[in-house]
Amino acid sequence: MSQQPHIVSDQRIAKNALLLYARTFIVLCISLYISRLVLETLGAVNVGIYNVVAGIVTLMAFFQTALIKSTGRFITYDLGAETTLEQKRRTFAACLGIHGWIALILILLGETVGLWIFHNYTVIPAERLVAAKIIYQLALFTFSIQMMSVPYSAAIIAHERMSVYAVISIMEAVLRLVGVMIIPFIPGDALILYGAVVALVALVSIGMNMVYVLGKMQEYRTGPSWEKELSKRILAFSGWAMLGSATNTGTQQGVALLFNNFVSLIANAALGFANQVNAALAQFVSSFTTAFNPQVIKLCAAKDYDALHRLMTMASKISFVLAYIMALPLIVNMDYLLHLWLGNVPQYTTEFCQLILVCTVIDATTGVYNTAITATGQIRNYQIAISLSFTLDLLLAFLLLKAQIHPALVFGSRILTRGLINMGIGLYYTRSLIVFDIKRYTLQALVPIMLVLLITIPVNYGLRLCFDALPLLLVSTAVDCILIIILGYLIVLNSSERTAVKNTIKQKLHVA
Repeated sequence: MSQQPHIVSDQRIAKNALLLYARTFIVLCISLYISRLVLETLGAVNVGIYNVVAGIVTLMAFFQTALIKSTGRFITYDLGAETTLEQKRRTFAACLGIHGWIALILILLGETVGLWIFHNYTVIPAERLVAAKIIYQLALFTFSIQMMSVPYSAAIIAHERMSVYAVISIMEAVLRLVGVMIIPFIPGDALILYGAVVALVALVSIGMNMVYVLGKMQEYRTGPSWEKELSKRILAFSGWAMLGSATNTGTQQGVALLFNNFVSLIANAALGFANQVNAALAQFVSSFTTAFNPQVIKLCAAKDYDALHRLMTMASKISFVLAYIMALPLIVNMDYLLHLWLGNVPQYTTEFCQLILVCTVIDATTGVYNTAITATGQIRNYQIAISLSFTLDLLLAFLLLKAQIHPALVFGSRILTRGLINMGIGLYYTRSLIVFDIKRYTLQALVPIMLVLLITIPVNYGLRLCFDALPLLLVSTAVDCILIIILGYLIVLNSSERTAVKNTIKQKLHVA
C-alpha cells in the first residue's frame, strides 16, 4: 500500500464516521426537544407565522445545496492534488467571493421579490404583521450569514477535522436550546425574540468556524476575491449540480401533486409523514457520507485509483450496513411505530414509509458514486442523466396512477428510477470518468450485500409470523442489530476492513 500523505486511512474514516454519527444523534435529539419548546413558548399561530415567513427566504435559496457541494469539491480537490499554498488561497478566496455576491443578491431579491411575495401571498393576522416583518428581515439576515459560513465549514470538512465540525454543530444546537429556554424570562415579543436567537446563533456559528480556520489553516487567511476563470468554473460546476437538485425537488413535488389529484389529500398527508421518516434516517446516512467524501475527492485528485476503488467499495458496504441496521427494524415495525407516534395513522402511511426507506438504503449504498463523479469535475452528462431518471419517475407515477394502480405500488417507480436506474447511471459514469472495475466492485460489495438481504429478510418474515406489536418491536430490533452486525463483520467486510474496525474499537476503549 502506498504511504503517500493522501492515502486512505480506514481507521480515520471509521473514527470520523462514529464522531459524525454521535454528532447527528445529539443534534437530532436537541432539535426535537427545541421543536417542542418552540411550540410551547411561541404558540401554534406564531410558529406558523415563522414557518411561512422564513419559508419565503428558503424559496429563494434553492441553489444552496449545489453551491455547498461545489465549494467542498474545489477546496478538497486542491488538497488531494497537493497544489501550492497560493492556489489553495486563490480557490478559497474565490469561494468566499462567490458566496458574498450570492448573499448580496439574496438580500436584494429578498427586499424586492421576497417582500412582494410577503405582502401579496401570505395571510397574517393584522396584529402580528409588524412582528412578521421583523422576523422576515431577521430570517434574511440569518440566511445571508449562513451562506458566508459555507466556505469555512467546507475547509474544516476538507481537512477531515470532524471532531471540530461535530463540536461546533453541537454547540450551535445547545446555544439555540438555551436561547429558546430563556425567551419566557425576557420581556418582549416571543416571536421576535426567537428570530433574534436564531440570527445570533448563526453569527456565533460563523464566528467559531472563522476563528478555527483562520487560526489553524494558514492557506485560508484571505479575503473574498473574484477571479474570472476560476470563479466561472466554480459557478459552472454549481449550475450543473443545481440541475440535478432542482429536478429532484421538482419531480418529488410533482409526484405529491399527482397523489393529490388522483388519490386524495390523505395520500398527501401519508407522503408527508413518509418524507419525515426518510429525512430522519437520511441525516444519519449523511454522517458517514461526510466522513468519506474528503478522502474520495483527494484520491481522485491524486489519481490514486487503486486506493480510490478500495475506498469506494468499503464506503458502499459500510454505508449499507449503517443504513440497513436502522431501516430494517423500522420497516418491520412501521405500523406499530406509526400508531405510537401519530395515534390515528392516515391511510397508506405505513406502506409509503416502508417503501421510501428501501430507497434510502439504496441511496446510502450508492452515494459514493456521486461523490467520485463530483470529484472529477465532469458532472454535466451525469447530472443530465439523473435528471432524466427523476423525470421518468414522475412520468411512471402519472401512468400508474392514471391506470388506478394501488398508490403504494406507485412507489415501485421510485425504487426503480431513483434507486436502481440511478445506481446503473452512477456505475456507468464512475467507470467512464475514473479507472473503476465494476466486476470487481460487484463481487466485493454488491454480492455480500445481497447475501445479507437473503438472510435477514426471511428471518424477519418469520419473526412477524411469531410476534406482534411491542414484542415484535423488541425481538426484531434485538435480532436485526445482532444479525446485521455479525453478518456485516463476517460477510460484508474483508480482512483489512475488519482490522480497521477492531483497531478503532480498541482505541475508543483504550485497549492496548
